[in-house]
Amino acid sequence: MPFEFVKLEASEQPALREFLVNSSDEGATVTSFRSEVLTWKYFSRHPAWPEFRSFALKESGRIVAHGGIWPVRMQAQGTELRAIQLIDWVASRSAVGAGVYLLRKIAGLADLLINVGGSQDTLSVLPKLGYKRCGELQQYARVVRPWLHFRTTPQKNWKVPMKLLRNLTRTLATNAPVPEGWTAEKVTAFPDALEPEINGKVCDSTMSLRTVAELNHLLTCPAAKFSGYLVREKEQLRGFFLLAVIGHQARIVDVRLIGNERGSWPAMCNLAASTAAVDPNIAEVTAASSVASVQQAWSNPGFVRRQTDKIFSLDPRALIPPNQPIDLSLADSDLCIVTDPEFPYLL
Repeated sequence: MPFEFVKLEASEQPALREFLVNSSDEGATVTSFRSEVLTWKYFSRHPAWPEFRSFALKESGRIVAHGGIWPVRMQAQGTELRAIQLIDWVASRSAVGAGVYLLRKIAGLADLLINVGGSQDTLSVLPKLGYKRCGELQQYARVVRPWLHFRTTPQKNWKVPMKLLRNLTRTLATNAPVPEGWTAEKVTAFPDALEPEINGKVCDSTMSLRTVAELNHLLTCPAAKFSGYLVREKEQLRGFFLLAVIGHQARIVDVRLIGNERGSWPAMCNLAASTAAVDPNIAEVTAASSVASVQQAWSNPGFVRRQTDKIFSLDPRALIPPNQPIDLSLADSDLCIVTDPEFPYLL
């Protein structure tokens, strides 16, 4: 019987959860497979993608492959593009070719597909499907409470005491200070007044775009404790950042500077990091960027580059200029919420 390509309805969420849990090595322990998280990811209204975002192949009425849409709006050469980060992309081993068939069907729904990170199997198959390498997302981490980090690390082996000593030593390093006059104001929702300047100055680079509605949608995600902050230098609005707390880890999932003053990135990043570390329950702070100027700002004495995720794009109409990296953050994929309970930290 041929595969049936369908858009899943909210009423099918239990069947979707069962399929994803049974297809995952971690199973039901995966935070992003919780029922309320699946509802938010796929069946709640998204400002950039109002329709449902869960697609499947069925065989005899049974789900045999799934691909979820994480909407990303991109700007390339002054043109806005509709992009998709394909998430929860998995196929039953008994359904040969289902995963590739599903991907190609979903690819027709947007201008381009992007992929950040993934398993070795995924990364090896992407070039064969037409994806091209277009940068890398570098992830950074800083342990801010070594003893808490030690006590809450599930995997206890001979390396853990050595990590504790290493992290204690690193905390003695002088962290870059926040410049005088720079402040972060926590907001329950980002104000509409931010909209005109939210993306800074649109330039020739390929970058992800933001709207106030999209930022506020992220704040409602039940997979983590999200919080938003407006950044000011004295009275001048300079940008914003988003934090997501999962367990004892705080992720700086998005940070954006209003304007193109690259010299202000260290101030923005230092303020976001110090804000994230205030909570006494936080053991580790992480951040990520695919842009050299921001990566350099994260490379201060307290942060360590810990992980590099390759970025690929499926761009059949060549809408992205060749050899031009894509400006992405954790907020542009489910990397902002995905976690492994057995390995909750980067360091």
